[in-house]
Amino acid sequence: MMSLFIAFIIFTANYNNKMGIFDFFKKKSSGQENSSIPVQEYEKPNVEVEELEIEEITEEVIDTIPEVSLPTAEEKKVNEQFEKIKTYKDYIVYSIALQLRGDYTPLAAFEKENGEVEGFAYMVTEDAYALSPQQAVGQMEEKFENELQDGKIKSYVILYHSQFNDNGNHNPATKEEEFKAISLSYHFKGDDKGKIGLPYIFENGNENITYKGFVEFSHEENNEIMNTQLVDGKDYFPNTEAIKAPEATNEAGIIIRKSNVHNLVNAWSGVFGHENFQTKDHANYLTNLLMQAAVPDPAGEGKNKTDFEEVRFKTIFTEELSTIIPEVKTNYTLDFETRSVREWENALNLHAIVAGPARNTFGVWFFATDYAENRNIYLTQPHLKVNVSGIVFILDVHTNTTLPDGTQMSEDFTTYAPSQDLPNYACFDFIATLVDFKETELLEDGSIKGYMLKLKLITNEEMEDFFTVDAFVNKENMRFETLTKGMKLTGALQLQGKIAG
Repeated sequence: MMSLFIAFIIFTANYNNKMGIFDFFKKKSSGQENSSIPVQEYEKPNVEVEELEIEEITEEVIDTIPEVSLPTAEEKKVNEQFEKIKTYKDYIVYSIALQLRGDYTPLAAFEKENGEVEGFAYMVTEDAYALSPQQAVGQMEEKFENELQDGKIKSYVILYHSQFNDNGNHNPATKEEEFKAISLSYHFKGDDKGKIGLPYIFENGNENITYKGFVEFSHEENNEIMNTQLVDGKDYFPNTEAIKAPEATNEAGIIIRKSNVHNLVNAWSGVFGHENFQTKDHANYLTNLLMQAAVPDPAGEGKNKTDFEEVRFKTIFTEELSTIIPEVKTNYTLDFETRSVREWENALNLHAIVAGPARNTFGVWFFATDYAENRNIYLTQPHLKVNVSGIVFILDVHTNTTLPDGTQMSEDFTTYAPSQDLPNYACFDFIATLVDFKETELLEDGSIKGYMLKLKLITNEEMEDFFTVDAFVNKENMRFETLTKGMKLTGALQLQGKIAG
């Protein structure tokens, strides 16, 4: 057995940049396309995680606990709540250990009629769709309530991170400032439902977590739970349920898939520069820009703040959602057939990735910058003419002229392939020929420096611009300095498009 020792109240977890402890909740690698991965990805505290062997988690004594007189055997009273909850002590410790590695996935466990206890977790098979904490907890409760009423199980517990702070508020936590405790929602046959919380405190810039213990339990009872040893190699979660993204085919024969985890962070990082975007408050800048654009400006000054020579910061306003997206200007047009649309539920279906063949030949998909206003067209008229452009995330000089199988590339070899790092974002890795380029700048003060590139992604002897796109690259995202017409480039970009008009 591997020892996981956590002292009640006086235990402090200290960790840094590494990952580890458990292997159960890991994202799949590119070679695990059909394997399951955990569902929950949501906003959580900025906790850095250190890869620790379980044996390295030790007790850190802060204060000396004074001796107290223990009651005699006759004076001791049985804490019925504790006796029930300790049935799930393995899973309490498991949840703590997951938190120490930065994983805040809701979990569940149940007691079978024969007394065996097993864990349950929701799993997904792709990175595009997840359950919110509220959804996961609600669906788990519905599932196990039914099984309890049907006599299939004796009890169950759901463990999730909540806003509980000794105040009775067991609502799931979804924002950084809301994470206060691990809550247990439980129900034992013949008893009422109940909830109990294990509060914790982030300290030293969120590098440390101190667990305060269950207030309903004595020091001795808390330590009995916290001193639980987890069995190395044991499968604590033999029961899983796959969560798949909703999908349907409409009357036009277009497949409509849903996602609810996507956002525009990568696109804006490509525009502002990865390091610049992280170190400066561009999110606040975009928010202010959106607020200014929402107010009619008779002088037209607001438009100048969002419309630059090569890139437009496009604003979208609805009663329920207001957003701003970067749109790279282009006149390049493709004949395109819509085969599938992945709508972003978390953006009220106003953003989408559109996919299908172009020129009846090659497959392409793009982030539709005009989806909010043209959603009905995309879903009902498969055959379109679209303007396609791109935002380059990484750009480097291509020097390797040999393919993995040893084949020597020709001088005009170009290619593009779906990104393995950013699936479902219309992102591609590429080797391209630089047809042309020019310098450009963004923002009112011209502080964002970049280039507009004309990248040939497919070489075709009969048609020069068979697939040649205009793409913006921030100079910060380039791994070299000097561009030359005709040079070979490699990197990653996100394609975007709109209906040509």
